[in-house]
Amino acid sequence: MKKIDYFQIIQKYLKPDSLAYYIYLPHVILVTAKALKIAKRLKLDEKQLRFIEEAGMLHDIGIAKVKDEKLGLNGNSSYISHIIEGEKILEAEGLPKHARIAKNHIGVGISKEEIIERGLPLPQEDIFPETLEEKIISYADLFYSKSHGKFWQEKTFAEVKKEIAKFGQRHLIVLEEWHQMFEN
Repeated sequence: MKKIDYFQIIQKYLKPDSLAYYIYLPHVILVTAKALKIAKRLKLDEKQLRFIEEAGMLHDIGIAKVKDEKLGLNGNSSYISHIIEGEKILEAEGLPKHARIAKNHIGVGISKEEIIERGLPLPQEDIFPETLEEKIISYADLFYSKSHGKFWQEKTFAEVKKEIAKFGQRHLIVLEEWHQMFEN
């Protein structure tokens, strides 16, 4: 498997002197570091570790296509659409496995029913992290924000749990399962 130059891809979509890049980079570095720590604890092999590093660094690349003034982004899509936009970008870059992580890293996953009920601008299908690598990156992502002044701070599990609880019992059950799998 050829090593991916993820910085080249990031800089292709986010200008290094932009606010979005300034926020994106610490976020993906911290998420990737946490994901790699978990992967090493689970004794994943070098190929899996390299993939987690690459996919972790690229998981939010879809923000380049969204509109979010706080992040200095002037795209055409709503923020939640960054998962679909990221999938498209990474597919176009010839990275289908990385694209799956960009798409599937939405919390602990979201069901077709939840998408319809909330009227979200997403495909009407189940979007769940399925592989171990997808779950690890999705879990690590829950601990870091892109909010100004907070993106260097890791949330506690209690804080993550409180945020996830807003989405219902199914989400809490999955979070607890991941916590047991990855932290114990």
